[in-house]
Amino acid sequence: MTRLAEADPSADRSLYDRVPYPGYPYAQTDPDRLATLAMLFGLKPPALETCRVLELGCGDAANLVSLAVSYPDASFLGIDAAQSAVARARALVAALGLTNVALDEEALERMQPTPGGFDYVIAHGVYSWVAPPVRDRLLALCRSALSAHGVAYVSYDALPGGRLKQAMREMLAFHTLGVEDPHERLERARSLLHLLIDGWSAEHEFGAVMRLEAERLLARSDQTLLHDELAAVNEPVYFHEFAAHAARHGLQYLAEADFFEIQTGALPERASEQLIGVDDPLVREQYLDFLKGRRFRQTLLCQAELALDRSPRPLLVMPLAVSSSARSSGSDRSGRTTFEGPTGGTLTTDHPLVIRALESVGESWPGAVWVRDLVPEHAGDDDQRAVCDALLRCYAGGLVQLHMRPPRLTTRVSERPEASPLARHQAESGHLVTNLRHQVVKIEDALGRRLVTLLDGSRDRTTLASELRACLLEADLEEPDDLEDGLARSLEGLAGLALLRS
Repeated sequence: MTRLAEADPSADRSLYDRVPYPGYPYAQTDPDRLATLAMLFGLKPPALETCRVLELGCGDAANLVSLAVSYPDASFLGIDAAQSAVARARALVAALGLTNVALDEEALERMQPTPGGFDYVIAHGVYSWVAPPVRDRLLALCRSALSAHGVAYVSYDALPGGRLKQAMREMLAFHTLGVEDPHERLERARSLLHLLIDGWSAEHEFGAVMRLEAERLLARSDQTLLHDELAAVNEPVYFHEFAAHAARHGLQYLAEADFFEIQTGALPERASEQLIGVDDPLVREQYLDFLKGRRFRQTLLCQAELALDRSPRPLLVMPLAVSSSARSSGSDRSGRTTFEGPTGGTLTTDHPLVIRALESVGESWPGAVWVRDLVPEHAGDDDQRAVCDALLRCYAGGLVQLHMRPPRLTTRVSERPEASPLARHQAESGHLVTNLRHQVVKIEDALGRRLVTLLDGSRDRTTLASELRACLLEADLEEPDDLEDGLARSLEGLAGLALLRS
């Protein structure tokens, strides 16, 4: 994303043109995720296949294009004030031949969207990095642009966790004061971080905490360090302040993009019990931030007049699909099986149908399974409820993802395999490609990247092997004895990375 405006918009745009901000896909902005959460909380989200999506601060459209490839019948509009970013975005759209993406080079303050013209609005990494009047405009646009049951995604730096980042930012601002050249500012910022790390002792309470923060910043790329940490504006806010700000613009808090972030179960038992007793969800969320030290939020908003059901019922899961990389860590002597998810959440159960359902979901990864297919036709209401309840608890614990529209990918290699056109395009010039779950995956070797570029659905395995031989010959590399077997393994690996589409 690119910040849409600051105290001096022209200087801001110039900085982004001089040092481009790298674009990435963000799975948490997928309309499927937004719609699924909206449905669970009692809304009737707009149809996904033909939805209308607006991204404010789209940058080079890496996120928007990833979504547009997955939703060919939907329409997407990206807005950004940086000329070079929009130019790169338009070049990418043209290279892929997309007809469902429009891009405007425009400052947020001047945008006049069609009232109710968008079902999903995305503003990732904008709110905390623009001046207060622009924050007002951002939320006003979310209100005016959203359709009746639409959902807006707004991310921002949060307090109290953001205090550490704020302290480090102030040190960097002092050290780079008066330095205008972005490359010199970066050099000075990194030199200070090294100095602080060398000077802070792990035995000193303040130093131990801040040293970790400095190490985190040193690992950032130049682009993200410059535009995030050294930005002219970077103001974290308390959740209650953000919620009140949204309310002034006719918007209400819906949920977080990661459902598990709003759960109290990961807290110590006594704290969890006390928070469960807090009736006001906004107050409960603020106390969660206090306890977690949360520094970043990805908040979903909807129209203030909509009635929400903040206690999702298990049977709402039945028409959904589910995906997960969670695996069983084994069973104990009593037959209780524990499943562990990618975020560390676990579920332990002795219900045979629940165990089999979670095993089936894991075996289907990175694809998804319809929940109805996990419940046998002869199963009674109690069994159906048990599976749905377990899946909802797994969703709350970060073990699974629920989907109104499963990712359009295949885990089986067809006779003429096809990769996403976006991944094929990206593989031509780099080792980072976007998969069909809107995530970045790395393909290290040149031959593997060449294979991805060939997967346009027109080539069978014999043709693929022949072209890979030609590639090896051109590079003056020796052909391995097991090229065909290696090709088969590579294709299976690409399927496992969610790169092959159905």
